[in-house]
Amino acid sequence: MDTVESKEVATSHVDDAYVAKQSMAMDENGGWWNWRVIANHVGVSILTNVCPVYLSELIPANFRARAVGFTVAGSGVLSVVATVVVWATEKRRDQWQYKIPLLVQAVFPATLALLSLLLTESPIWLLAKGRHDDARRNLLLLRGGNAALVEKELALAAAALKSHSEQVNVNVWEILKPANLERTISASAPLCLSQVGGQILVLTYSTVILVQSGVADPFKITIIIFLLQFLGTLIGPFLLDKIGRRPVALAGFVVLFAIDVVCGALACAGLATQSQRIGLAALCIVFSFTNATCFQSIAYVLPTEVPTSRLRESTMAWTTFWSYTTAIITTFAVPQITNADAPETSNRTLAEIDELYAERIPKRHWKGYKSTANEIDNDNADR
Repeated sequence: MDTVESKEVATSHVDDAYVAKQSMAMDENGGWWNWRVIANHVGVSILTNVCPVYLSELIPANFRARAVGFTVAGSGVLSVVATVVVWATEKRRDQWQYKIPLLVQAVFPATLALLSLLLTESPIWLLAKGRHDDARRNLLLLRGGNAALVEKELALAAAALKSHSEQVNVNVWEILKPANLERTISASAPLCLSQVGGQILVLTYSTVILVQSGVADPFKITIIIFLLQFLGTLIGPFLLDKIGRRPVALAGFVVLFAIDVVCGALACAGLATQSQRIGLAALCIVFSFTNATCFQSIAYVLPTEVPTSRLRESTMAWTTFWSYTTAIITTFAVPQITNADAPETSNRTLAEIDELYAERIPKRHWKGYKSTANEIDNDNADR
């Protein structure tokens, strides 16, 4: 993004996502399915890097959180639409059960690809490339012709860029140097912590959790969860601009901790009654709303404003990379580790557990294993 225009990057990768979705929907035998999924996710990943930085450079500082937060809210809308479409096509038994959701997903990138043709280039990017007249013209368009405001913003941006241009050329690894490390950690921490803390894992597996908890109509509750998540992404950025980043983050984290404690208490109680299961579903809904209001709203704002202007793109890429890395670990590795290492000890005597370890029985096979210790106990009982 440092060398290619932000507008061109955004447009091209919206097109990539559209082509990938459209080809998946039209593929009859699924031969190229995996490659199209990869192409789609590459496009989405690059857009995740470009869009927050691009918007932060277009919008005045007092509206920046709302502008960047709109990208998260847009993702929330698509989550609601996708969940509703999948729910509506669940009972179909033909190829359209999966083609309809894919076609719906293809419509949104196609619409965005057309709208992206109307985008203006970032004035900051133009200024960094020495195109001062183009930067002034674009900023005048964005600020409604307010020449005084435009000149002030351009002067501040030019001063910042000049101070950085006197240093060495931009290297992506500069974000890890002692002078920039604190900024890098502060910018990338919220998005990575939301993965490590389990928020995204809980929301990803919300339907599975509700089904296994015995909650009635888990799919409909999942739709409500995504609706409240969307509402949170609308309210959160507004609060960030009006109240501040720290108060919203700290208050939200305390509420999330309290919800976790109550959910854990309900799980320990066994979810034996209908009221307990309804309480768990309600807490999942509140959890989704609170997480969207604090974690999700702030996660994409800080990487666009904490780093220096010359390291903004690199920091955003670093943040996204580690968020995906932690997502892979929590979403895929943790269940596999649990499956391999979490023993099933219910209704097992201590002697049986000793035998299972001595025989090196895989943990996933413990439940159906008949131990000799149990047979000896039964023989003694018969006598």
